[in-house]
Amino acid sequence: MEFEVLGPLSGGGGGATVELVRAAGRLWVLKQHRPREAAAERRFHQILRQNGIPSLHLEDWPGLGSDQLLLEYVQGSPTIGGSPSPALCRRWGAAVSALHWIRSDSFKVLDEQGDAVPAIWREFIAARIREAIDRHHSIGTDLPQSLLDKAEHRLASLLSLDPDSFVLTHGDLHLNNALVRGGEIVLFDKPADVWVAPVVFDLCLVFSEAFPGARYGADRPGDGDRLSAFLDGYGEFPSEQSRWLEHFVLLRSLSRYPSPFVPELRSIIEIALDRLDDSLS
Repeated sequence: MEFEVLGPLSGGGGGATVELVRAAGRLWVLKQHRPREAAAERRFHQILRQNGIPSLHLEDWPGLGSDQLLLEYVQGSPTIGGSPSPALCRRWGAAVSALHWIRSDSFKVLDEQGDAVPAIWREFIAARIREAIDRHHSIGTDLPQSLLDKAEHRLASLLSLDPDSFVLTHGDLHLNNALVRGGEIVLFDKPADVWVAPVVFDLCLVFSEAFPGARYGADRPGDGDRLSAFLDGYGEFPSEQSRWLEHFVLLRSLSRYPSPFVPELRSIIEIALDRLDDSLS
């Protein structure tokens, strides 16, 4: 049975197309992306469901390609977005905490078929550092070379991080990737480039991009209360990982700068780098 395409939906990112469709008298979200990305999101929601965590229903529709997902449509597709209340932020924190209780004793990545396969954490993080620095040469960045050199030097410390366990990781925790479905928060739009990681890899984006006014001086009134509420819902941030927060904020900010969604990202990069310098003085 064919779909009746009703129109595009926002979101998806990374080259995905997302459409509202009707099939068999119901509304669905049809998402088309690279096969590895589609497999990652499919596997992510399956694991959430297996662990009793709110997830989006995926319909196994005949004729779907390996690059397509047919997802449950939530009326209006409301996300936390914008300027969420502390109550919503607390629920978001609890949802991320539940995700991070799904643990792995070894580091794994997704292969091209979307299967989780063993990998070496140190090689993964070294490649992420190299990519974060090199992309600025290819995009003609406005960041000075002296800053990039200093950042690369500070990020090299991450190669000594040897986590004793890893958690299922969303990889792109921002406010529009948390869907409000009744009384539940559903995490979605999970990218394929990271599968499991230390919790700080995920949480750093909450500090730097979701609520940058709380720690990085962005002009976002209320961010302090929002971050406090998120952490209240999340629970304890392991101290052995929280000390790496500025390293991961720096790494992931360099990987995403410039961003129309976080115009303060250059300032965040500079502040994180200054804090790492101060920690050595």
